[in-house]
Amino acid sequence: MPLRQRQKLAGRSDRKSASTHRGSSIGQDALAIKSIGALIALAGLLAVAHLVSDRASVLDPFPGTPLKELPQFKGQHAEQLLWGTYRPGYYFGMRIRRPQSLLFGLMWLDPQRHDPLGNIRHEARQGDGLAKYGWIRHDGRTHGVQELWDQQLNITAAWAKQMCPSCGSGGDWGVSVVVADRSSQTARRKAMEQADDDEQHEEQAAGEEQPAKQKAVSLFFYMAAEDGGHIQLDIAAAAAALQSVAGQAPRRPVLSGSTQPLRRWQLHLRSFVSGRGKVLSVNYLAVATPHLHNLTDLVREGVLSSVRQQYAQGQRQYRLVLPDTVHPRSNVAIVQVTALLPLSLDLSFVGGLTDGTTDGMLAARVDAVSGSGLQQLLATGKEAFEQRFATTFGTAAGSTSIPAISSGTAATVARAALSNMLGGIGYFFGHSLVRMTQQQHGKVVQRSAKLWDTALYSAVPSRSFFPRGFLWDEGFHQLLIRRWDAAISRDILGHWFDLMNSQGWIAREQILGEEARARVPTEYVQQAPDAANPPTFFLLLSDMSQRVAAAAKAGQWDAADLADAEFLKAAWPRLRAWYMWFNSTQAGPVPGSYRWRGREPSSRRELNPKTLTSGLDDAPRASHPSDDERHLDLRCWMALATRALAVIGSNLGLPSKQVQPFFDSAAWLEDFDQLNALHWDEASGEYRDWGSHTEDVALQQPTATLSDGRQVPVGEMQRVQTGQPPRLQLVPQFGYIGLFPLLMRLIPPSSPVLGRQLLLLRDTNRLWTDHGLRSLSQSASLYQQRNTEHDPPYWRGAIWINVNYVTVQALQHYGSLAGPYQSRAAELHQELRRNLVQNIVKEYDRTGYLWEQYDDITGQGKGSHPFTGWTALLALMTANDL
Repeated sequence: MPLRQRQKLAGRSDRKSASTHRGSSIGQDALAIKSIGALIALAGLLAVAHLVSDRASVLDPFPGTPLKELPQFKGQHAEQLLWGTYRPGYYFGMRIRRPQSLLFGLMWLDPQRHDPLGNIRHEARQGDGLAKYGWIRHDGRTHGVQELWDQQLNITAAWAKQMCPSCGSGGDWGVSVVVADRSSQTARRKAMEQADDDEQHEEQAAGEEQPAKQKAVSLFFYMAAEDGGHIQLDIAAAAAALQSVAGQAPRRPVLSGSTQPLRRWQLHLRSFVSGRGKVLSVNYLAVATPHLHNLTDLVREGVLSSVRQQYAQGQRQYRLVLPDTVHPRSNVAIVQVTALLPLSLDLSFVGGLTDGTTDGMLAARVDAVSGSGLQQLLATGKEAFEQRFATTFGTAAGSTSIPAISSGTAATVARAALSNMLGGIGYFFGHSLVRMTQQQHGKVVQRSAKLWDTALYSAVPSRSFFPRGFLWDEGFHQLLIRRWDAAISRDILGHWFDLMNSQGWIAREQILGEEARARVPTEYVQQAPDAANPPTFFLLLSDMSQRVAAAAKAGQWDAADLADAEFLKAAWPRLRAWYMWFNSTQAGPVPGSYRWRGREPSSRRELNPKTLTSGLDDAPRASHPSDDERHLDLRCWMALATRALAVIGSNLGLPSKQVQPFFDSAAWLEDFDQLNALHWDEASGEYRDWGSHTEDVALQQPTATLSDGRQVPVGEMQRVQTGQPPRLQLVPQFGYIGLFPLLMRLIPPSSPVLGRQLLLLRDTNRLWTDHGLRSLSQSASLYQQRNTEHDPPYWRGAIWINVNYVTVQALQHYGSLAGPYQSRAAELHQELRRNLVQNIVKEYDRTGYLWEQYDDITGQGKGSHPFTGWTALLALMTANDL
């Protein structure tokens, strides 16, 4: 997918800048503005930005009708997406896309393991140590299948939705849960792998299928009403369903209630326990509570209460079961099924029930989402998914264009990558907390303030570690989601732009609601209203506008084209405000420069103070933060945003007076000589940040001298200056930051500078590895250096897939343009893409996960996992569909 269409500026395509930097001043000739019109246009935009900012409050939403209220997001679209697996922070959870939702979830505990109550599985947590979990298939709308491999248990949880005229709002749905003994499945699999076709091996495999001791599981399922609505529990119906003949249709619901917009609803249970499986007990707990983010603690306390009761009754062997209590007006009802394995259950939800719903009608609806009906929905969903995957991603579904990779393996991982991205989409409701700074009695005082309550429909980077929305991550997520389902992608974009305040600011991290806030340390909850994040949404917004322009030129509009046009036109005021906010708050010290806010100049604990707002966290910049800094990556992001707005406005047919200033500003920001005057180092051939910097810094342990003269360490390690003092200069720390002119296609295809960048890129002593591009050159002084005593290197060598993906895109772009470096760019595009796909697939096969980052030496996965945010871009790279 093109980042944007580059406009060539006359008379400069073959020139390279001869200007270099060795001091703290910038020559007037080097920064001469080649277009007075561009400067006037930018000044006009900034004047409007300041006017808007002065009149608007940080705490007010952007004025106008929210984008999520557009007609395209209502009606059938809203109905089809009402129910979904929109609780990504849990192993399996469902809710509706409403502020007050009915919640469904699963938990389990393994009574055989040490400290079973300390290992209740509910929230998806990395520390749980599951061997593997994730969606192997999920279409984002109607169905999904997830595998969860705990230490001794293999669980398959699948869901499917049925839309029908008699179904309630959002349709009926069913969940199939199958729990098996992992050791027996593993033993059989290994035996069959080693077996030949002879009868002796078959008998051996069959013998190994039966474990010496039959294992048990406690499975919990629950419904919880956020609006406090009463949930009725019929435990006799649960017991009857579990004791009936396997697969027999249920007669009464286990749980029922009434809530809007679902109206009267029921949850039915159907058992498929057979063979050696056996239900040992059914227990329950129903309580009234407004706090639904700590249901794991509620179950744990309930089981402990039961144990205390058993102890008081004189029992000395305790069962880990719920206490069988029901509180008045309960809005949370939890049912526990303890059974010997294997265990197989179906849970069926039907809503919209009325007095006119007959027993026969109800039974037919329950049958449609349980038993053979549910299996048929899942089979139909699988077939549709496979066909759509093949149509959408082509080579990833069949024969891959990467010969060194097994097409079957790569396609399987690509399917899982896409499915986990879609299965990780969540719906959140609440408000952000912002850190407000003001002067009181001559002192700077900070206070916490609330933004407005709002909703967010968004993918998340990692269900286990980051189960909430992150601004710059989401732009990368949408590159994949839009390819699969453009309507869902537009809906997500609309929700994100509705988070904008009246000044044009969007908080970089969205922590909305109790469930999200419970997973974030208190010190990170508040957001700073001057903190930016890369405007990655422009990576796909300009592509949307190109689609609109092509439809208009051809005079042929399909529904997707019309929806794109409607969205972009409605979003234009917000896009423009976002851009102006960047220009008014993130401007650098000289015209055409930009500086990320948020670096801490007084930090003594950090070797190189972080720039969290850039998304690149601890990627090295000037050693001593100051207002003199010029950040290369932000300037390149702004060039992308400016060009995208120009293209969007033009393709929408907006008046010239609205669009031309963006064309003029884009030409200025894309001017190659201006870029080089600010950031190019001729001697090294590198693009660099500018700021107050010295290489002579180190972390050292403070010491104190005792009375006997001995020195002992005290306190935390501190940064010290070991040699030359800092001075204004280009920062010699080559890594991802230095690639941004290449990534954003700002280098003319015939410029020798492009050739030098390709040489740097392929240098194995710098960024190139057999597994992808490392984030910091091996020759950099801060390569793999800790930033504090407690913070290991993060963006200082590891391989990150988002930047690698954009690099692959850029190489493909230059490989398609005539010029002296076309063939080399095309070669590097294929080689880098092959290295990335091979390594990600290899690590998925080895570990069962996609990872946040990959080791630049071994290629092994590192950091949070599963990380099915931008690492899921594997699906596009496998198909070479960029």
